[in-house]
Amino acid sequence: MKTDLVLAPFDASLPDLLDVARVADAGGFDTVWTYDHFSGLVNAQRWSRDPFVTLGAIAATTDRINVGVLVANVNNRHPAQLACAVNSLQSLAPGRVRLGIGAGASRRSQWSGEFTAIGRPPADGPTRRAVLIETLGALSALWSGAGFAGEHITAAASMAVTDGAPLPPIIVGASGLGTIEVACDHADGVNLLPGDDLVDRVAFARARRGAAFDISVFDTLDIDHQVGGEPAPLAALGIDRRTLFVGSPFALGEIEQIGDALTRAT
Repeated sequence: MKTDLVLAPFDASLPDLLDVARVADAGGFDTVWTYDHFSGLVNAQRWSRDPFVTLGAIAATTDRINVGVLVANVNNRHPAQLACAVNSLQSLAPGRVRLGIGAGASRRSQWSGEFTAIGRPPADGPTRRAVLIETLGALSALWSGAGFAGEHITAAASMAVTDGAPLPPIIVGASGLGTIEVACDHADGVNLLPGDDLVDRVAFARARRGAAFDISVFDTLDIDHQVGGEPAPLAALGIDRRTLFVGSPFALGEIEQIGDALTRAT
């Protein structure tokens, strides 16, 4: 099972984010991710960091580790803008970029506050999933130089936003079966939240897409555990990777020890 590190961008300096990313790069972590939140208000904190500025700096100062956003919110990023940002990241880290995409928070979620604050409250679930599907289709079209016309999203052909690098692996963040279905039908993997029904959601995704589909679970990094948390129960469910989040102030020494243990375990 692969283990990834997810860096919470709240109340963190860029130098501190770079320090923990370099520790992850030197250890056995597979990918370092960060959130797509522009406001600390959603987590009752003082500020956040732009994900692509953060990932660009990480990409430029690491050698091995994969980098990605978990997850880009389709509620506030047009596919052309997202394609340009991700492809720019690819030029810094060829072959190391992963693209996480999500349908955005529901109105009831704590994460929806930043969008309500700028006058863009989230739509209902079916609409958000429809926009997600169109975003995935538009990204594929943009990477091939084609145009896209949907009910919610339009992109002209040959927009000149990518440089010929291949479309990176796309991971959809999902909680319910409807979004998991979208991931299975349109993406390369799915990132799931933990919960009592995790076994059923994993089984649904595996049955719909098969063994080649990357299934990951989002959880907290346990800095007191040798490898950041017990992977065996997740592996038994057929999960491919853990995406473990950690926030500032970062416990660099403990994270380094976990990375060393992960290296020895592979």
